[in-house]
Amino acid sequence: MRARKWVWLGMLLTGASCVQILDADKPYRNVSEAPDPVTPCIADANCDDQNPCTIDTCLSEGVCGWSHVEDGPLAGQIAGDCKRDDCVEGVVVPMIDDADVEDDDESCTTDTCANGFPVHTALDENTSCTIGEAPGSCKSGTCIIECNAQNPCEDSNPCTEDLCNASIGSCTFVPLDGTPTPGAAPLAGDCKLSICVAGKDTAIADDSDIPDDANTCTLDVCTNGVPSNPAQAAGTPCMPGDTNVCDGVSACVECTEPSHCVNIVEDECTKRTCVNNKCEPMYMDTSTVAGKLLQKPGDCRIAVCDGFGGTASAIDNTDLPVDGNPCTKDICTNGVPSNPNEPQNLVCGVGLVCNATGKCVGCNTASQCAGTDDFCKTRTCNNNQCGFSFAAAGADLPMGQTAGDCKVLECDGMGNIITSVLQSDVPVDGNACTQDLCSIQGNPSNPPTAVNSPCLVNGNDACDGNGTCKKSLGKACTMGSQCVSTFCVDGYCCNGACTATCKSCNVSGSLGTCSNVPKGTDDGVCVGSTVSCNAGECDKENGQACSANSNCLSGFCVDGVCCNSSCTSLCKACNLPNSVGTCTNLPLLQTDPPTCSGSLACDGAGSCKFKNGSTCPPLPSDCISGYCADGVCCNSACSGVCQACTAAKTGGTTGTCSNILAGTDPDNECTGTINCNSIGICSP
Repeated sequence: MRARKWVWLGMLLTGASCVQILDADKPYRNVSEAPDPVTPCIADANCDDQNPCTIDTCLSEGVCGWSHVEDGPLAGQIAGDCKRDDCVEGVVVPMIDDADVEDDDESCTTDTCANGFPVHTALDENTSCTIGEAPGSCKSGTCIIECNAQNPCEDSNPCTEDLCNASIGSCTFVPLDGTPTPGAAPLAGDCKLSICVAGKDTAIADDSDIPDDANTCTLDVCTNGVPSNPAQAAGTPCMPGDTNVCDGVSACVECTEPSHCVNIVEDECTKRTCVNNKCEPMYMDTSTVAGKLLQKPGDCRIAVCDGFGGTASAIDNTDLPVDGNPCTKDICTNGVPSNPNEPQNLVCGVGLVCNATGKCVGCNTASQCAGTDDFCKTRTCNNNQCGFSFAAAGADLPMGQTAGDCKVLECDGMGNIITSVLQSDVPVDGNACTQDLCSIQGNPSNPPTAVNSPCLVNGNDACDGNGTCKKSLGKACTMGSQCVSTFCVDGYCCNGACTATCKSCNVSGSLGTCSNVPKGTDDGVCVGSTVSCNAGECDKENGQACSANSNCLSGFCVDGVCCNSSCTSLCKACNLPNSVGTCTNLPLLQTDPPTCSGSLACDGAGSCKFKNGSTCPPLPSDCISGYCADGVCCNSACSGVCQACTAAKTGGTTGTCSNILAGTDPDNECTGTINCNSIGICSP
């Protein structure tokens, strides 16, 4: 039992955030007064928090609330444990209770408590004692009952098995445990069950032994062995399928609210009410309108309640007799309906008007018809129907035509204005160098006339093919844009750019045509020792191809081009790229056969010298590199230790300075037995 109380206490302390608690008369959601969550309920039994120090209540809002029981000892203490459980502000608190002496069921001991723990002191030897109803004497704090065949053992305790140990002549009472108490008569609905526990008849909780009070408006509940019959929630049916309901305080009644009165048929004139838990009808007075099914639309009357559950008819001049005819009025006069005609010509719809007899028609006059009159159609009104009178097909409109658009506006015979092709309506732009045309599709255009078509505008006399009148060939000009040919050369419109040497566009007898200047004249282009034109040519300038010195202004035809000098020195040429016509040094290492070839090559400065790898000449400066090492022209001075410039010593290329082969010392540069290594130093 104590273990379960500690479980309750732990649940209260650790689960407080999930419980709603009521402190005295002030409800609060949990120990930290957080508002949520809440526990829904319909009865107090739904709110059991397993805490004996709280009162469980299902509030009217349908959520659980809890309040503290009065501080003090709990009921149902564990007897004889020298302790007591008290309620303190809704929490179970264990206390020391030396008055709660434990009975060890031994008559040969004195039972006391010391600081909350049981103490059992043995009585004097041979003190009289009893076990149940059997007399005996104390031996070392134990009551001994003598027995024999004539005096059997009997302690009158149904929860012990009585045995006589014949060998020692004393009784042994074996306690029963966990079995129903022999001979115990159960009390129905007390939420208890009698069983033997350690040899004692003990009542334990049996929550299946519910207390049935035969009241359908209460719940039959066992809570940890405590029976109760809390009331069912108000509005709960007393029995399944029953129209009667529980009133929330354990009684079965007709109703607690009008919705429970299902036996009263409700409509607009009869309403359900619940008075003192009894169902009663409430009849509506004449201010209440009866149901839609009882109304007759358009009769200028209204059905209302009569105060006795029935209906009556009253005047309603707002219930107009709508006949759906826009050409009649809908009128109620003191409850009498009528539909007189609306005035003639009242609009009764889109494109519709009322006639004199109350009908909605298309027109009374042609002016009321939709649309407008124009040259191709005129509105008509015949027999109250709108129509049109159409002009003949092909009739040209007298107004609105656009000159020069290759089109004509005309009637199609069905009242429509259409646009047709009129190829005679050409677009005259007044430009002598364009054509005025209409296509078959009726598209106007002004394409240019052919090049050199005649025209006469401000002294210009020929079309340029782009719609502009300009000057023809041979006409005086100052710029190319004035000419049909686009070329203005030597002050005349010319047939070309005429930029060639010894050509002109102002040669007498050939004005406007690019021609050779007369033989023996100078056109100002030719320069040099020969400046005369001859059949359109003059002597050639430097860099031009030639076959003889006589072709060139310089008088030097070298390497197939006119050159600025004779250019006869070794390692020079006049046809090098970017220097054609100028005598220039040949590039480094290029040969100039037959003299400068083989082991010789040009040094890029106009001299022929020995290439790297060649046998050294008398002077190192005769090598292209300027260095001579190991008897050959070398790419550097190659004066370092363990370096050489021949393949025999380095294993590389003759003429290129490299490290001497590892393990050798051909020049005896290293001392003793030391030789050159692979990285160019002496190493053992």
